[in-house]
Amino acid sequence: MEAEARPVPKLPPLPGSKAAQRMESKKQVEQDRKLRELVLGGQVPVDVGATVFYFMTRKGKLRRLELTETQAKQLEDGTLGVVERPEPAQIEHSLVPAAVAEQMYTLSKKAVRFLNRKESPIGFMSDDQVKEQQAAEARGDEPKEDTDDESAEGEDTATAEAAAETPAAPEGSEPTPS
Repeated sequence: MEAEARPVPKLPPLPGSKAAQRMESKKQVEQDRKLRELVLGGQVPVDVGATVFYFMTRKGKLRRLELTETQAKQLEDGTLGVVERPEPAQIEHSLVPAAVAEQMYTLSKKAVRFLNRKESPIGFMSDDQVKEQQAAEARGDEPKEDTDDESAEGEDTATAEAAAETPAAPEGSEPTPS
């Protein structure tokens, strides 16, 4: 009786183990590389002008771009978008054509910071919302959407999105006995 020696299939690492964390980190590094390549391949140089355009970062902070009226109009029309460009030490922001922003959106929803799509705009804020956010930042209030550390490498986007959906209790909010 001859038994064929078949190799035992390797099981995936247990969630939370160092091997699983390494796998997630590799996936994130690969995703960042793909996103960076997309941005660098389609990036539109910012034409510095007098029009100020605000967008929200992943950390819930307002960032501004000083653009020409033409580029600001292209952002409003949805032909350009603002996206994250993941660099090894930090995340920068770039202007890209809408088609590139859509490709990036399929890879990572959080990578697209502003895109005025007809059916579902991304990152769109009214003037009142921008003013409210500026006032909150001036007061030093916590940002509304602190979902992901911009410099953290190896955090899976799905994990970050799940964390964003479960609100954390603010520090010092322990119940006090009555």
